[in-house]
Amino acid sequence: MAGFDITKKKAFVCDLDGTLFMGPDPIKPAVDFVIESTVSGRFGFFYLTNNTSKTPDEYIKKIAGAGIPVRPEQILTPLITLEAYIREKGYKSVYLMAGEKVKAYLTERLADAGVAFEYDPERNELIALTYDKELTYAKLADATSLWNMRNVPPSPMCPVRTVNRTPVDYVATHPDNCCPSERGPIPDIGGMMKFLEITNGMKPSRVFGKPSPTLLKTVLDRFAPEEIAVVGDRLYTDKAIADNAGVDFVCVLSGETTREDLAKYTGSEPAITVETFNLIDA
Repeated sequence: MAGFDITKKKAFVCDLDGTLFMGPDPIKPAVDFVIESTVSGRFGFFYLTNNTSKTPDEYIKKIAGAGIPVRPEQILTPLITLEAYIREKGYKSVYLMAGEKVKAYLTERLADAGVAFEYDPERNELIALTYDKELTYAKLADATSLWNMRNVPPSPMCPVRTVNRTPVDYVATHPDNCCPSERGPIPDIGGMMKFLEITNGMKPSRVFGKPSPTLLKTVLDRFAPEEIAVVGDRLYTDKAIADNAGVDFVCVLSGETTREDLAKYTGSEPAITVETFNLIDA
């Protein structure tokens, strides 16, 4: 191992799927460790997820439902980054590819900015792709059609144009190819992005979430890097965000990554690798 000193840690940033939960079910030894450490005040915890099929409130209910004391400021999700991006750009019309609960959440959060989230080819300034578990062919067709009408040079292949010729922006909330579940890996946003790209070359201008270290800003503002560790089951997102933020990575084998994957991995070693999170204290 590259070396891990638990006595220096004050905050753990925990991935959820594959680390503390497998689908809806808690990974009991890991969850028990978090509960005990929270109640005793030994460590602070933050909960980091790339999964934008759920709102922060839903994650609070899921975490609290497992018996873990949790507050809203402990939830870190790319939906927060997406909201900030829309505000920063001043967008007022967004074609949001998301489930109804996520759409309602962002509508409420951005009500003060007057943002509309309906498909409107003349007014849309942004296509925002989330992990949409209510994805339909119609949504995919609308996204590609909007891109064709606004971003692709006129051609016989795409005769339909809007009056508004301003190119539309396109972002995605995270890059994950699959989501761990109790039934094994299931499709995530990565396949949706590939579907759009292979159709007409659409590529997002920004991909939020892990491995971007912007999600860890609130944690880095409170703790020194050596006091923080990211805990997760994926090398290409969880370890990558830890590396990008300059903090230790705890690799758990309760989700996607296996020892065979680690043996083939060409990057730097995790600070520590354990079967389940609680074993860092063994």
